Amino acid sequence: MKKLIIFFLFSCQISGEISLEEIDLIRSFTGENPQSIISNGTSYCNNYFSKKAAFYKADNKEFKNIFLCKFSKKRNRFYVYMLSVQKKGKLSLKNFCMDILNQWPEILDHTDPKLRYQKKDYLSGFYVENFFYDKVIDFSNNYKQDQLLISNEIDNFIIKNRDNFSNNNELNNKLIENEIKKINKIYKKILSRETSNLELLINQQLDLVLRYKIFINDVKDFQSYSCNWKPGKGKDPYVKREKFSEFENI
Repeated sequence: MKKLIIFFLFSCQISGEISLEEIDLIRSFTGENPQSIISNGTSYCNNYFSKKAAFYKADNKEFKNIFLCKFSKKRNRFYVYMLSVQKKGKLSLKNFCMDILNQWPEILDHTDPKLRYQKKDYLSGFYVENFFYDKVIDFSNNYKQDQLLISNEIDNFIIKNRDNFSNNNELNNKLIENEIKKINKIYKKILSRETSNLELLINQQLDLVLRYKIFINDVKDFQSYSCNWKPGKGKDPYVKREKFSEFENI
């Protein structure tokens, strides 16, 4: 089964036909209750920007809007988008959108072909070998600190799965040992900075399906627009008439 899955992955990679949904399907055959790449990536992305919002508010800065994240099965697109920004003044729509994007340098950098290679933290949830349970672990390369983090994650696992433990201490210890092996494997991989074949596939797909979008309400002409960007395709947005209600149900 494992060899068949590996063969299928590389065949799809060569033909360019595999999608994130297909990767999720393949992973469903490889173990018990595997987490969905799409669900985990979307959830992590939204949590990332939600924390950014909390930071801005705590820092007493004027705060208007944040980015949200959404995967569309219908379009096979992963959107990082901002909605309902009111346009006022004489700036063109393109310049107005650029002014907004300039406030988010991490996203702005991703539109620059020269900076496209940079890791985007808000996409970390897609890389299954970097996440553990429902979050991404950020190891520090400080041994003492990292061991405390691993210990804490094991404690959380025991609490979260307490109903699965029994009076059989041998079985209980096996459950814990399996989780320790799992997290240590992730720990070694992150510190080694190795790139797996699965990561290459996911990165390839994200590069194809990711879109950045900002919705604009122009109060002067009573029209709604969206500014759109592709990773690495330049900072100049593609502007089109589009209502958020049209996008919401895709």
